[in-house]
Amino acid sequence: MKHHRPSSVPEASAPFKVSARRAKKRLGQHFLRDQSVIARIIALAALGAGERVLEIGPGEGVLSAALLQSGARVLAVETDADLWAPLENRFCSFTAENFSLIRGDFLKTDLKALLASQANDPVAVVANIPYQITTPILFRLIKYRQFFSRAILMMQEEVAARLLAETGSRDYGRLTIGAGLYCDIHSGFKVSPAAFSPRPKVWSRVLRFEFLDQPRYPVADPLFFEQLVNTLFSQRRKQIIKPLKGLLPSLDREQLAAKLLGAGISPELRPATLSPAELVHLADLLRPGQKV
Repeated sequence: MKHHRPSSVPEASAPFKVSARRAKKRLGQHFLRDQSVIARIIALAALGAGERVLEIGPGEGVLSAALLQSGARVLAVETDADLWAPLENRFCSFTAENFSLIRGDFLKTDLKALLASQANDPVAVVANIPYQITTPILFRLIKYRQFFSRAILMMQEEVAARLLAETGSRDYGRLTIGAGLYCDIHSGFKVSPAAFSPRPKVWSRVLRFEFLDQPRYPVADPLFFEQLVNTLFSQRRKQIIKPLKGLLPSLDREQLAAKLLGAGISPELRPATLSPAELVHLADLLRPGQKV
């Protein structure tokens, strides 16, 4: 759908800043201040004129202002009640169509109600998200991916490494598999702690996610697939037959080994050596209702 940029973009009111000592650790607040990083985020998002953007945790509104100046229409969800009035004051010159603040926790927001009108025109997600809830935010976006075209997310470098990990590597695991099944993930760029106030103790990375309409590999039983992956990677150093025996107590070790070998899978493999496609095959082989 074609997006229409407003003929002129209003100016935001004077910015406000939260002192480092007043940032709320429980909310994971590290406010992005570096304008060069913000410019790179906008470039990576590649937004169309008038495109709708969901921003999770706008904080001081620095990224929000850049999004608005790019011609985007911003829907911002902020959980910190102390930031609601300053954010609304900063962007009071914008109409509700161009900037709208949702007061609340993104993880509890009714996304179906909020984005129902966007089903035929998916929104982009652009956000510097709280690091301690990166995984639940990402999987919530995946769950409701019919509403989203893509996501550009700032996160801890360590988490980004897990998302980008190759099969068999140290970082490869549940997060790699769960996200990779539903997204194309692009590595983006690294960000120094100096870009934030207060400074985090770790480096960050901005990643770009392209959501897939259908899982990369067809999964017959998504719930069992999730259980299988969680079980295997909770004992990632063990041969797969040991955690699988715990998942499937109705099969004795010999039956389970025979079933694996019959499908060309060695019972002696370690979980991290199995690719996402092989894990999907294994789940389909062992899911409830399949014959021994």
